Amino acid sequence: MKKLMIALGLCGVLGACDSNAGAQNGDTVVINFAGYLDGVQFPGGTAEGFPLKLGSGQFVPGFEEQLVGAVKGEERDVNITFPTEYVPELAGKDVVFKVTVVDIIEE
Repeated sequence: MKKLMIALGLCGVLGACDSNAGAQNGDTVVINFAGYLDGVQFPGGTAEGFPLKLGSGQFVPGFEEQLVGAVKGEERDVNITFPTEYVPELAGKDVVFKVTVVDIIEE
C-alpha cells in the first residue's frame, strides 16, 4: 500500500508514508531469532534470515503482533506462551525469543 501511495504522490498529502513507522501487518520482516525457556536456549527455536509475513499466522499466537512497529536493525524480546496443544516439551510454557530485524519488505 505504501508503494502505491508513493507512486500516486499521496504520502505528503496523507502523511501516511513515514519510513520510521516500522513494520506493519502485511509486511515481511526478515529476522534472526533464538528462543529461550528459563534462560536456556531450546532446540529448534533458532533461525537466521527467516522471512515472516506479519499477520499471516505463521508463528505461534502473539509472536507476529509483537513485531509490528519494529524497524530494521532493532532487537526485541518477544514473550509468548506456547499453546497447550504444542510439542510436550514446550506446551503451555512461557518463553522469550530474542529477535533481530534484519530487513523489512513493505507490501
